[in-house]
Amino acid sequence: MAVPATTWAPGMRITAARLNATDIQRGNVLVSFTTQTSFQLVVPFPELFPAAPIMSVNIASGAGSTSRWGARAINITQAQFTLFVYRGEAAAAAATWANVPVDWIAINP
Repeated sequence: MAVPATTWAPGMRITAARLNATDIQRGNVLVSFTTQTSFQLVVPFPELFPAAPIMSVNIASGAGSTSRWGARAINITQAQFTLFVYRGEAAAAAATWANVPVDWIAINP
C-alpha cells in the first residue's frame, strides 16, 4: 500500500484523495427476509483487497421494524464480508424486512 502524501491529524476527513482510490470501497445492499430474529447475507467487494479490510455497516432506515435492530460485518476477507443484522432486544418479536437499505464501507488497513 502506498503511503498518502498527507499529514494526518485527529478528526481529519477521510477522502479518496487522501487514500489511494483502491484503499477504500463502499456500497449498499437491500435486505429482505420474513419472520426472522437475525439474518446474514454474504456481500462481495467490487474489487479484491490486498488484506482483509476494516469495515463499518449501517442500517440506512430507522422506520418500522428496523428501529430496534443492529448490524455488523463478520467473516471479513479480502473478497467479501457477511452482513449480520439482528434484533437489539432479546424479547422483541421476529420481524420482516422488505428492501431495507444497509450501507457499508471498507478501508484497507
